[in-house]
Amino acid sequence: MIPKSLRWRLPISYALVALLATVALGAALLTLLQQFYRQQELNYLTGNAQTIGERIVPYVEEMDIGQLQATIKGLAFLSQTRVVVFSPDHSLLLADSGDPRLSDENTQIAVSVEVDGVEQTFGQTGATNNLSQVTESTIVIEPGLFGSVDENVVTEIIENTPTDGENLLLESEIQDASGVITRTTIVTRQVQSEALPVVGTQFGFGFGGGDVSETAVSNLTVRLPILGENGRLLGTVELSQGPAYGRDILQNVFWGWLIASLVAVLLAGLAGWLASRRLVRPLLTLTQVTTQMADGDLAARTAVQRQDELGTLGRSFNKMADQVEGTITTLRQFIADAAHELHTPLTALQTDLQTLRQTELEPVQAAKIERAQEQAIRLQTLTNSLLDLSRIEAKTNGDSEVVNLNQLLQETAELFASRAEQKEIQFDLTLPEESLQVQGSPLRLRQAVQNLLDNALKFTPAGGAVTVALGQDENFARLTITDTGIGIPEEDVPHLFGRFHRGRNTADFPGNGLGLAIVQAIVAGCNGRIAIQSTPPGTRVTIQLPLNTNQ
Repeated sequence: MIPKSLRWRLPISYALVALLATVALGAALLTLLQQFYRQQELNYLTGNAQTIGERIVPYVEEMDIGQLQATIKGLAFLSQTRVVVFSPDHSLLLADSGDPRLSDENTQIAVSVEVDGVEQTFGQTGATNNLSQVTESTIVIEPGLFGSVDENVVTEIIENTPTDGENLLLESEIQDASGVITRTTIVTRQVQSEALPVVGTQFGFGFGGGDVSETAVSNLTVRLPILGENGRLLGTVELSQGPAYGRDILQNVFWGWLIASLVAVLLAGLAGWLASRRLVRPLLTLTQVTTQMADGDLAARTAVQRQDELGTLGRSFNKMADQVEGTITTLRQFIADAAHELHTPLTALQTDLQTLRQTELEPVQAAKIERAQEQAIRLQTLTNSLLDLSRIEAKTNGDSEVVNLNQLLQETAELFASRAEQKEIQFDLTLPEESLQVQGSPLRLRQAVQNLLDNALKFTPAGGAVTVALGQDENFARLTITDTGIGIPEEDVPHLFGRFHRGRNTADFPGNGLGLAIVQAIVAGCNGRIAIQSTPPGTRVTIQLPLNTNQ
């Protein structure tokens, strides 16, 4: 699962891009190398098959199977390949050298090579007996046979055959510097005390005194026709199990590529992480500032100072915040000024209406004056609420201090308990034994509680109940006010804290729709939370205020 945070998604993206790039590069490199070395193996087998096919033409024509078998064993030994000869229709196996890297218990091959006048002998055997009888046969290595070999090098292939203590007569062929070929007969009996290892190389034959190397074997097979005079098909020579070119190189390249890929992915991830830090830090700063503005701190500004797009975003945000703050400040000031200006004439109007009610008037006139006085009182209440709301939102709540909620609720509840008794409403107050203290304005917190209790009593009919409970919820003080009143329609719940909004079932009750807006502003000023739930047949209001920890 990919993390949703940009802080992690960016380095993961960098690492994935690096991984894809290294995988593509490694796959291309390994494929090219593998094709190159495969072509080398094919060229090696094809060249040796052509030369061997030419060498064994006389034996195939004469169907000298014994000499053919002995010859291809030597040639297979030199080329480090498996040589198989078939009949023209490929239905008859004429000779098979077997695996050149394995020899049976009765076979021993020895090679005598003269280089610059110095004769060196190498051997390969599968026998456990160090004493064996071998015979000698000599062939001439032509240029281009088995890789790069000096034209003057004469190699003797020694094939072990049981002699029963008798010398064997074999034919030898030697070519001198002038190109004249002489044939000699060699009868020999040789005791081999210790076989020297032969190391296979990409040229088919290597001179070394170390242990036999278990080299990789090619899986390619080359089959060429054996042509006699006049292009007559004599048979087919097949070479397989040749040396595998570049296997060690490919393996080293693979491990090098794998290590380099891991390093590249780690470096890309590190670069992505550093880039994400540089990119995310201003975004987090901007997010913090927007949160502060959403919480009512209109003076919050971002300090992002960059010359890129993020810097442009920060400057645009600050410009927008200035305009928002100016607009809201103007509106608040207008509301405060309007409410203040209305307060004086409304007070005078209410005084005059009260004076008129004390004079002798006709019943119709007295009723009109009474309704006018009620509207004046309503307007005065509205202007007072607007003044309070503007002061609260302007952070003029009064001095913040430690408030004992137990004591505040006890004093406030006494005033409303008598009103509840007059309306025949049961009023209950539950306080914890331990005093809960919060930070805030006592005046504003008392106003919030009074607004909520006033609503609870106003919307609860006679015979109902209002319950006030104070408790602790971890690091918060929890105040719950529950009533059994008319309740709140579900569609009105999301809009209750809006200004001038009243529930559709409250038309018969006095009010201006600003009480809950004032309560929410007071609670937000104390860094608290407020929630309202409709619990038919009543309502539950829950306020959570952070406890004062500096006691």
